[in-house]
Amino acid sequence: MSTHTVRNEGAELRCELRGTGPVLLLIPGRGGSGAGYAGLARRLAGTYAVLTYDRRGPDADFDLGQQARDAAAVIRAVAPRAAVFGQGGGGSVAFELAAQLPDVVTELVVHEAPAITLLPDAPKWLALAREVRAAHERGGLDAALALAGLSAGDFPDRSSAASFLAREFPAVVLHTPDLDAVRRTGIPVTTAAGEASRDTCLERSARIQAEHLACRYARFPGGHRGFESDVDAFAPALCTTLARLRRF
Repeated sequence: MSTHTVRNEGAELRCELRGTGPVLLLIPGRGGSGAGYAGLARRLAGTYAVLTYDRRGPDADFDLGQQARDAAAVIRAVAPRAAVFGQGGGGSVAFELAAQLPDVVTELVVHEAPAITLLPDAPKWLALAREVRAAHERGGLDAALALAGLSAGDFPDRSSAASFLAREFPAVVLHTPDLDAVRRTGIPVTTAAGEASRDTCLERSARIQAEHLACRYARFPGGHRGFESDVDAFAPALCTTLARLRRF
């Protein structure tokens, strides 16, 4: 494994590269730490040169366009183009990357990226998002996290959890991915959700994204964080999905 730093738009992005083969960038979701991908990256390193990184610091404003440019800079530091996997909010970044900078993306797999504005019952989910934000503004960090289906234990520390709720959560939840732009690029795409995520808003988001993109929808092992909890089954499922996309 090699470690290096990529500088882009005032941020220093810590990156790790494992293995050899076609480059595969893993874009992290919640909180932006690439450490959660360590197990998945090790298992994929026999097939891919797996690139992970920490997104720009939690105190920075969360701008999806800037996040996409950061991801492109990370790719370009090692190769002209890469396959891309994004999970959760990292999937939202991946969609923005494909829409705005398609020249750096060869294939795209997006796992449980929210698209609640596209759901038939979007008002219900948007109201919940407002409740989460209001609870956090009242100082109820734990209550706000619980409403979002999270806990402080899902983050390195409470300040990281607070930063996520203040910056990343509203930006991602309220974002409508430009799926028409992604489709026009011709990049082969698969959207996915976990077997344990059936009937959640994230699973329904993945299905609607696939419908808009006219692409394959896949079920992956585990739930929202299946790449951590079910990594031994998740890694080959991702490999199979990427191999299928490369044949397009």
